Order: sequence, then structure tokens, then C-alpha cells
Amino acid sequence: MQPESTVGHFLLPALLVRTPQPSDVAGLAALFAEMQTHYSRPVSEACAREAAALACRTPATIFDPHVLIAMLDAAVVGSLVMNVTFPAFELTRSLYIRDLYVAEAMRRRGVGQALVRAGARLALEGGYSALEWTTDSANTAARRMYEGAGAERLDRTYYRLFDAKLRDAAD
Repeated sequence: MQPESTVGHFLLPALLVRTPQPSDVAGLAALFAEMQTHYSRPVSEACAREAAALACRTPATIFDPHVLIAMLDAAVVGSLVMNVTFPAFELTRSLYIRDLYVAEAMRRRGVGQALVRAGARLALEGGYSALEWTTDSANTAARRMYEGAGAERLDRTYYRLFDAKLRDAAD
């Protein structure tokens, strides 16, 4: 019997969310390359492959990133990259979704919600106190999907130092 996911609006036969294996490097590299192009930050094939190889490694230390991939048949159709944060609530560790990406052709079919729910299970099973993340305020589709997965929206202001501003702040 094939596993099924009824997450979201569509039934996706054979949707499987799991940790990546070394054999997933090529598929994950293609997804990472698509993601970077989507965010107008394209990377070389070598860069995407190096990042995918890193993502396919089993976490070896308490602060290594945790990665999940969504597979449909033999294709990588989504990824979830989570970093460990400390200190979190009451000096615990939490997981922070650094990036969730679903292949453009697979959006609005429940893949993102399946990844979020699998991330929540991983957080619970690993003894983490929370699963947290951000999204652009204008990304209403992502916000609907996250809220559909049970997430609570918080009012926060986020800051970052990036590119030239990072260099300026370091001076």
C-alpha cells in the first residue's frame, strides 16, 4: 500500500517526508538551485551540489542543522532546513526553520504543510521547546499555509546585517 498525504487541498499519493540520504544529493541540488533562482540569488551547479551534500549529512553535534525533504515518487519536491537555537524558552533549545521551499510545480498541494508538520514532529521527538520561523509580511500564500498548519502569528520586528551593511557594522 502506498503512503498518502491528505494535508492541504489535494491528495498526494506517495508523498513522503523524510531525512535526506546521500543518494538525494542530485535531486536536492536541483531544488536548491531552483530556490536560489526563485529568490533572485542564482548559484552555480557546484554551489548547489555542495549545499545539498551538506544538507544530506546526518547531524553529528547538538547544533548541526536538521533537514527534511518531501519526496513524490522519486523526485525531491520540497525541503525544510532547521537550525538549533539556544537559549530558547526557559533556557531550552528550539528549532528555527531557516528555509522551507516547495518546487514551483508542486505548490498549493499540501507539500509545505506536510513539511511543517514533520518539522513539528521532529521538534517534539527531539525534546525541542518550539519550532519557529519567519516569512515576508507580503507573502500571503505562505502565511495562509503556515496558519493552516496550526502556526501562531507573532508580532515581531526582525533585523539583519547583510552584504555591505554586514561589512560596515564589522568595522
